[in-house]
Amino acid sequence: MKKIFLLIFALVQISIYLHAQKLKGNFTYPVRTEKGDLNSDGLTDKIIVTMDTINKTQPLRLQIFFLKPNGKYLLNVSTEKLIEPQYPNGKYCGNQIPNFDIKDNCLYMISEVKENHLIHKFKFNNGNFELQNISSVAWDGKNLTTETEFNLLTGKRIEITKALGSEKILKKTIKKNIVKPLPKINTFSAFNSKLNL
Repeated sequence: MKKIFLLIFALVQISIYLHAQKLKGNFTYPVRTEKGDLNSDGLTDKIIVTMDTINKTQPLRLQIFFLKPNGKYLLNVSTEKLIEPQYPNGKYCGNQIPNFDIKDNCLYMISEVKENHLIHKFKFNNGNFELQNISSVAWDGKNLTTETEFNLLTGKRIEITKALGSEKILKKTIKKNIVKPLPKINTFSAFNSKLNL
């Protein structure tokens, strides 16, 4: 009887542990890392992108760590919203996992979404990473490319259409679209946003 009780107790403990792991996620597979100064303090911060390979959608998590003067890293941002899971509806989405770059105290996310090449620029401001700029190059699948530059700080959006392989501008539009407040990296979905170009 004592052995049965211990077995049941062990099974309950394992079940509780597995349930807790499922709730917190299993982001153990490292996908991308990048280092550079993100908060203008002269110290080398880092970003890490990890994948949860147990979850069938294979979500991705971006974490941003600030280096402190004592040599330890402190987590500043952790988000699973920014990058689309690899299998969002049970099927491969077809999009590559974005690359990241840190320069001039800004974080750049470089993505390919279908025929679009996108760059999202985030800058640390007032305690948050704010989206400041989106640039895009889209191919229509035939003979045209459209380059779009959207500066969220000024609201100015410039769209230029050219023939493939040519520098001649076929169409140019300039619009003004003020976005307030600026989107924050921890709540922004780059793959599912009206700001995407």
